[in-house]
Amino acid sequence: MGVPITFLDKYNPEQFEIIGLTQRGCHDESLETKKYNDFWEMRPDGTKTGSSGNKTNGNPNIAKNDGKHNYFVNREGYIVQSCYQRILIKRRKKDEN
Repeated sequence: MGVPITFLDKYNPEQFEIIGLTQRGCHDESLETKKYNDFWEMRPDGTKTGSSGNKTNGNPNIAKNDGKHNYFVNREGYIVQSCYQRILIKRRKKDEN
């Protein structure tokens, strides 16, 4: 299950195991499956920020524009937005501790 970073304030290691993160760091060895190099970052008002889609490579992205946050668009008009980083957790079984 993916939970927000604020979960760490309430984290109980006897109840949950942290198994990963949704956002990759520069030292991770896992391969990226999608690149956004041909995208431009846009403000909610539709103006370009000057940043490319490279900024969101490795982040979790969804195909939408909520109108509240910056988003990324390519020449074909395909839109994605970066999601907040999530911590992936797994509930421990009672006999795992």
